Amino acid sequence: MCSNSSANLTRRSIVRAAIVIIAQQGLDALTAGRLIEQASVSKGGLYHHFRTMAAVETEVLELLTQTVLQEVKSSEQPTSTEAFFDLVEGQLFKCFSVDNLSIKALFGFLSASAHNKERQLIIRRFMDEIALIRLEQLKRVSPHLSHMELNAVVQAIASLQVGLVARYFLAEDLVSLRNYWACCRKTVVVMLEKCERRSRASLQQNEAVGQLTNAE
Repeated sequence: MCSNSSANLTRRSIVRAAIVIIAQQGLDALTAGRLIEQASVSKGGLYHHFRTMAAVETEVLELLTQTVLQEVKSSEQPTSTEAFFDLVEGQLFKCFSVDNLSIKALFGFLSASAHNKERQLIIRRFMDEIALIRLEQLKRVSPHLSHMELNAVVQAIASLQVGLVARYFLAEDLVSLRNYWACCRKTVVVMLEKCERRSRASLQQNEAVGQLTNAE
């Protein structure tokens, strides 16, 4: 039991060390030599737990994405559309915290995954799961909207998230990022309000038709 416990501790130490390296220096800086030094393990200890550096990268990326997903899933359910957008905004800007090593490491993977199919697959799955969570949250505060309308709003938010990350990579300051989000948020809110007005008008029309039918 002690041996297993010690092995698990070593594996976690390797993963944590990899996160630190990627967050501080980028994914290209994650080499066996640096990882051995950062984690204070032997070469044999590293390759006992991970047969290749690619295996280290995959485990770290899976851990990072699952950690963020768990945080998003466990957030308090918004009770209005305004609360929904406040929640999204809070979660987004938590990503730009200077001391958030996990998010910085995740950004490191995002910026270095253009030609790696395995990483792309993990990241796409991660983004799709985030979108599904957003869709369920929005459905609860706007239950009268169609799935197509809700999905259009969620996809617009997803596009804005990509825009924020791109601007972050271009070294925009936090004030600029917040201004960009504020403008984009207004656009998406207007989009949602239009959908809601159309939905209410359609509902009222259907009710009126139903009343006329019943009167006849």
